[in-house]
Amino acid sequence: MIYLNAGNLWTDEYLDKVIELNMNHDKTKVKSLFGSISKLTPTARSSDRIPYLEWGQIDKYVAKAKESSIAIRYTLNASCFGSIQDFKHLWDTRLKKDIEELHAIGVHEWTVTSPLLLGLLRVMFPTDFIEVSTIAEVSNAEEATRWMMLGADGVNISTGINRDFGEISRIGSILDVSILANEACLYKCPFRRECYNLSSHDSQRSEELFGFYPFRLCNEMRILNPVEWLKSRIVLPQWLPIYQEKSSVNWFKIAYRTHPIEVALPMLEAYMNMEYHGNLCDLWPTISKLGDTPEPRETTNIPCDKLKDFLVAWYKGDLCDKRICGTSCRYCDIAYERTQW
Repeated sequence: MIYLNAGNLWTDEYLDKVIELNMNHDKTKVKSLFGSISKLTPTARSSDRIPYLEWGQIDKYVAKAKESSIAIRYTLNASCFGSIQDFKHLWDTRLKKDIEELHAIGVHEWTVTSPLLLGLLRVMFPTDFIEVSTIAEVSNAEEATRWMMLGADGVNISTGINRDFGEISRIGSILDVSILANEACLYKCPFRRECYNLSSHDSQRSEELFGFYPFRLCNEMRILNPVEWLKSRIVLPQWLPIYQEKSSVNWFKIAYRTHPIEVALPMLEAYMNMEYHGNLCDLWPTISKLGDTPEPRETTNIPCDKLKDFLVAWYKGDLCDKRICGTSCRYCDIAYERTQW
């Protein structure tokens, strides 16, 4: 069985669709929905991009999901809490109480980026499932061991090692591994840390402030050089069984929680079907228009059918370990050119 941790839209319509999809699939199941509530707890998404619910609504939603064996995995994944004094004040005045309330209504799974927060949660809830966010960039077994000793049960590995099957297996011997499948951020992205920090401090999406930094810049790079889509560590739906076979990973994270249901469901269905034949760009949840730049699917078409053997080079060897991307190695460049024939 392959298990999916899917983005949570926090609507009854969405939850009903997820439950229906689970009933119609035997080899894949959505076992958890990840996300957070706007203006309630620190998170890696600005408040204008995620929904707000009253406590009573949260309670009913969690209970409904639990009835269908779907856990709510709450994301406390802000990459920065400000100063230690800021965090202590937040913890004492509101955050601890809100977390206790979430736990009381049935939230027993958590995703965190901060080791401090991990430690606090582990003391509060000794038997809850706590995983490390992909934002923490855990990329090797040594780092995984450190997090395990702090109390983590699982880890969303750094997207940078999504195709390093050897390292994934080593980390999997220490913690339960989850792979963020449809993450198409630039490979070795220079903006990634700052991007998450800005969102964690609730930066609004403003054209007036530095031209929609950094989203416009990263999307312009992909428009100018579409091979970046293949260099990014996105995992296609049809590759899930390969990962399960080659690295014993059973869990995959599917992102789209800041998007409407008409955008989210086709992505989820593709991964539940473990098959997709359309444009690779359709699998990536974008920030709408990315600062007045076009949507990726409007400028780029990379047919997934033409990537049938693309992954083989990674699980058979060390494709990216000893060469420089784009210079001594042009594997992705050649593969992209072939998709355009």
